[in-house]
Amino acid sequence: MTKTTSWRRVVTGLIPLLCAVVLAGCAVPAQAGSDTKPLYLTFDDGPSNATDEILTVLNGNDVRATFFTLGKNLAENHELAQRMLAEGHVVATHTWNHRNLTKLSPAELDSQLRRSVNEVRAVGSDSDCIRPPYGATNDAVQDALAEHDLRSVLWNVDPKDWKRPDAEALADRLVETAYPRAVVLLHDGGGNREKTIQALRTALPELRAKGYEFRPVPGC
Repeated sequence: MTKTTSWRRVVTGLIPLLCAVVLAGCAVPAQAGSDTKPLYLTFDDGPSNATDEILTVLNGNDVRATFFTLGKNLAENHELAQRMLAEGHVVATHTWNHRNLTKLSPAELDSQLRRSVNEVRAVGSDSDCIRPPYGATNDAVQDALAEHDLRSVLWNVDPKDWKRPDAEALADRLVETAYPRAVVLLHDGGGNREKTIQALRTALPELRAKGYEFRPVPGC
């Protein structure tokens, strides 16, 4: 074995580990010869009135996902969050009320993180993952996350359900843009999510037929 080949194998072996630690828009390339096709569905801005039905659709398709919840919504929906956990999903934080963290004072930033994490712990989740609203971050935000032992998880596939497109078009986007180990951005809160629910009913069986397995974000 040449030194070059050996080095390439070391780097390839480190990629899954690095992605599991960082997962900030990172997708792990599929291993050669592997048939495993994990897909990481994530839902932002809930819990809301739509979350219960989304959970039912996910459960019916053997899907495990990661929910980045707003603290103010979570505080009013502990029972729903406990259902998420009981059905194998991850409950993580999306801050308290969806403020852009890069525009906050240190005290405001600390409050957003502390209050939202307290709610996540109150429902029985030990997740240390956070999705910064809008994906907005900077050095000050990263320092604050480190102080709270949190790690940022962004995404690399956005079907744009937040634009509330036609359900059929949204389902097509979900299927067409998916690839192994992608982190998919969806929403269970922040407005009417009926189109998202309809699209999931169509897209999940199609993705399953293509060999995808639906798992929570690694390490969350």
